Amino acid sequence: MDSTTSRIFDEFTDKLVAEPGRDEHDSADEDEFMELLEEDTTVLDAFRERRMQELAVQMKKARKLHEDGHGILTEVPSEKEVMNISTSTKHVVVHFFHPSFKRCAIMTARLQALTAKHMETRFININVDNAPFLVVRLGIKVLPCVVCFIDGIEKLRLVGFDKLGNQDDFSSEALEFTLQKCGVIQSKLGKLREHQSSTPAANDEDSDWD
Repeated sequence: MDSTTSRIFDEFTDKLVAEPGRDEHDSADEDEFMELLEEDTTVLDAFRERRMQELAVQMKKARKLHEDGHGILTEVPSEKEVMNISTSTKHVVVHFFHPSFKRCAIMTARLQALTAKHMETRFININVDNAPFLVVRLGIKVLPCVVCFIDGIEKLRLVGFDKLGNQDDFSSEALEFTLQKCGVIQSKLGKLREHQSSTPAANDEDSDWD
C-alpha cells in the first residue's frame, strides 16, 4: 500500500474505531474515503484504479475485523475468554495486568497506540485477579506481562519492560518493533495512535506480583 492510500486507510480506521455505535454494514464511510483517491490527480488513471481497488479490499477487511473485536484494546472478563480468543484467532496479544500497577497502565497506553494500525491482530487485557488458572499455568510472576500468540502458540513474552530498555518512557514504536520481530504484528506503513490515559498513583517499584 503506497503512502497516500495508507494515509486514507488510516483515516478510515480512525473513524471506524472511534464510532462503535455506527451500523457496521453502512458503506457511506467507504464511499467518502474512496472519493479522496478519486481527487488525487497526481497519478495516472490506471494506477489510481488499482489503488482504489486495493483500498476497497482493505476497508472491507478492516470493517469485518472490527466487528470481531479488532482495532481496539479490549479488557476481557474471564480467562476462558482469553483461551477462546487465543486459540481461535491467528494473531493475539494478551496483556496480563493489575489495576494498581503504574507500569501496567503504561503498557496499556502503549498497546492502545498499536491497535488501529494493526487491525489484523487482536489485542486484549485481562486483570490477573480474573485469571488465577492462567497465572499459574503460564508462570506469571511479574507484571506487566504481555504474551503473544500465533495460531495458539506462544511466540513472545514481555516480562515487565526488560526487552524495552527497562525504562518507563519507552516508545510505542519500540514496542511495535519488538512485536514485529516475533511476527504477531506485521511491518506496514501507517501511523500509531497515541492515547492520553491517566496513570494510577500506585506504589509498584518492582512490579512483582504473587
